[in-house]
Amino acid sequence: MRFLIASTLLALALAAPPAPGALAQPAYPSRPIEFVIPFPPGGPADTAARIIQPQMSAALGVPIVLINKPGGGGALGGDYVAKSKPDGYTVYATTNSTLTIITAMQPDLTYRPSDFAAVGSYLTDLSVITAKSGGPWKTLEEFVEHSKKNPGKLSYGSAGLGTVSFFTMELFKLAYGLDITHVPFQGTGPAKNAIMGGHVTVASSGLSSFAPLIRSGDLIALVTTAPKRIAAFPTVPTLAEKGAPEASLNIWMALFVPAKTPREVVDRLAHALDKTMKEPSVVAAAEKAGLIIDVHDPAGTAKLVEAEHEAVKKVVSKLGIGKK
Repeated sequence: MRFLIASTLLALALAAPPAPGALAQPAYPSRPIEFVIPFPPGGPADTAARIIQPQMSAALGVPIVLINKPGGGGALGGDYVAKSKPDGYTVYATTNSTLTIITAMQPDLTYRPSDFAAVGSYLTDLSVITAKSGGPWKTLEEFVEHSKKNPGKLSYGSAGLGTVSFFTMELFKLAYGLDITHVPFQGTGPAKNAIMGGHVTVASSGLSSFAPLIRSGDLIALVTTAPKRIAAFPTVPTLAEKGAPEASLNIWMALFVPAKTPREVVDRLAHALDKTMKEPSVVAAAEKAGLIIDVHDPAGTAKLVEAEHEAVKKVVSKLGIGKK
C-alpha cells in the first residue's frame, strides 16, 4: 500500500505543471535585435549604426535589424525605445543630442535621460558649418561679414530642433553676434538636400555626412568644431582657433536600452560593442566615413550623458531657447 501511495504521488508530481519561473529562459539573445535610429538614412547616427551592424550581429549571434524612426529631432525614436519592453531586443542607436540637448530644451518631453540604461558610446563625428559654392563668400570671415551686413536675411538648415547641428549653429551665432534664421529638418539628409538646392544659406552637421560634397567642391567648409585642424581638410579653420571654443560641440554615437533592462543583458550588449569596435573592418569603415573611434563603457557613457546634459541646460538658459 505504501508503495502504491508513493508511486501515485510521484506520478502526480511529474504530471503537475512546473512552477512559474521553473523553466529556464532562453539565453540572451535568442532572436533578432532592433536598432532604432531616430533620424532618416544618411546622417551620422544612421551611418554609424550601419558600420557596426555586421560585426556586432556576428558577435551576438543574431541578426540586427536597423529601423529609422525620424521625427521631433530624434524624440519620436527616443519615446518609442523608452516605452519598449526592457528585454534587450529594442536598442536605441542614437546621437548625444536626443538625450543631452533636446531633453534640456524640452522639460515636458515624454522621456528623460533616466529612462535609459547606457550600453556604450563608440564613434564621434566632428561638426562642420558649410555653405554652397558660388556664393558671395569663400571664407569664414567673409561669411560673418556678409551676415552682419544682412541681419535676418540668411538662413541655416539643421537636422532638427534640439540636435547637435542646431545647437552648434546657435552657439556660432552667439559667438559672432549673428542674426540667421533657423530652418529645421527631420535629419541631416533633408538638410543636406536643402543647402544643395539653395533653400538655406548654410547648414551644420557631422563632417562625415558633408565630406564628399566638400571634397567635390559643391560645398565650402567654413569652420569645424575639431580641437585642431583636420588632416583631410587642412585649410578649414576651427572655432577654437578663431576664439570660440565654447561653440565646439561634437556629435557622438551611443547605444542605449530601456532603463529596467537586466544588467546581464546590458553587459552582453556592451561586450559585443567593445569587441566590434576592435575589428579591423570596423576601424577601416569608420576612418573611411570620417568618424573617430571613441569607446566608453556603460558607466563612462552614463557620465558623458549626465555631464553634457547639465552643461547644455546652462547654455539653453543663457541663449533663451527651448521651452520654459
